[in-house]
Amino acid sequence: MHNRAVFLACVVLLIGEGSCASPPLWKMPPGLSSGSRVRVVSPSLGSAWQPGRTLLSTNGCWIVQAAVTYDPKAITVLTPRQVTRLQVSEAVPPPDWWAVPEDAEGWSELLPGVLEEASTPKCRQSFGHTRSVGSATLGRCIQRARGGA
Repeated sequence: MHNRAVFLACVVLLIGEGSCASPPLWKMPPGLSSGSRVRVVSPSLGSAWQPGRTLLSTNGCWIVQAAVTYDPKAITVLTPRQVTRLQVSEAVPPPDWWAVPEDAEGWSELLPGVLEEASTPKCRQSFGHTRSVGSATLGRCIQRARGGA
């Protein structure tokens, strides 16, 4: 029984070394979790607040999904470097993440850089590239955050 437990622990360690693990819990931005409702401003989306949600992929990459048309099926994926302002909803429970962000919800301002700092080093390197440049790591992070393979 003891040997079996040791064997399973070794397997878990080996699998973990070959993947991009999530950032340590102490690096998680305060008040933020994967799926948190946010509103963002990004130069690529204009100057108005856009509804969105934060996602932490299995690779440990933080991204923001923005629903510019308020449709959860038509999303724009942003890296932390593409966001100039970020606020987290204080509403309990928060409205659907793609709904129009209302001031009545109450919002807490976060520096967009906290998402980048909380991501794994591989993700931080990828955030310097856009998807069109072909950043494989960022592409995998985005795909996994969307629920892909």
